[in-house]
Amino acid sequence: MKKIINNVFVLLCMVAVLNSCEEQEPLNDLSNYVSFGSTGNFAFAVPEDQSSSVDVKVYATETKSSDRTFSVLVDDASTLTAGYTVPATVTIPAGSSEGSMSVTVTDDATLGFVAQTLILNFDNEVGVDFGSALTVSVSQECLLNKVQFKLTLDTWPDETTWSISDIGVTPAVVLFSGGPYVNPDDDFAVLTFDFCLGSGDYEVVVNDSYGDGIADGGYTVSVGTTEVVNGVVPGASSSATFTID
Repeated sequence: MKKIINNVFVLLCMVAVLNSCEEQEPLNDLSNYVSFGSTGNFAFAVPEDQSSSVDVKVYATETKSSDRTFSVLVDDASTLTAGYTVPATVTIPAGSSEGSMSVTVTDDATLGFVAQTLILNFDNEVGVDFGSALTVSVSQECLLNKVQFKLTLDTWPDETTWSISDIGVTPAVVLFSGGPYVNPDDDFAVLTFDFCLGSGDYEVVVNDSYGDGIADGGYTVSVGTTEVVNGVVPGASSSATFTID
């Protein structure tokens, strides 16, 4: 009798172990894994007033006998908010483990020389393990020199105006300008402007219409990663020249 009881006990233990294994989720099961072909971040530039497209690849770890279509989302954390076209879905054809979609960006008022991002994700789907998000960095193409003008305002931004001129010609030509700004919405704001300039001589001018200067404010100009102007506005106006070789 004791032997029978022991055998029954062993059998029950084996059943319990098997049931436990069946209920446990498999680890690192990549049998239905789908991801973007590029990982991390890739970048491209758009020619001025034109559109550019790039092919984004999507891969699966296995093939299927029918087409598979997955929903694509643009993450709210993207900094590019207009001027782009991203398909709502991407399809991996039957018998293949690879699909592709075309992302198009147009150079408009929202696109500058500093890269902006489109962060792409797959929409969740039961039974599919998706890879990480893909960040596409986009900027306007600059075949010359990237120049950045940075202006720090004070509590009276409605008194502030500025300009950047080409002084290599006579008379000088104003290329860019801005201001006055909203008071008090722009109090102590740091404004950044990006341009694409060729070789030559330039002048930046910052004006304060009241004449008392920009307290705790100022301006800088950088060509690429090199700061070439660092100025303050102590009175009605401040100016500086810089040269791009």
